[in-house]
Amino acid sequence: KILRGSAKPSDCPAFGNPCTPDHPLGAPMVSSEGACHAYFLYCRKSNPDHA
Repeated sequence: KILRGSAKPSDCPAFGNPCTPDHPLGAPMVSSEGACHAYFLYCRKSNPDHA
């Protein structure tokens, strides 16, 4: 769902713990252009209540 854009990265139960840019569990977190990686770095800082 994340890859299709029908869910936010924060909807994934692995997002942020255990899946982080330092310990990615999939391609969206591995790539610096991946949705999860970008969301982890930028959206969580600007909207900590939504992560």
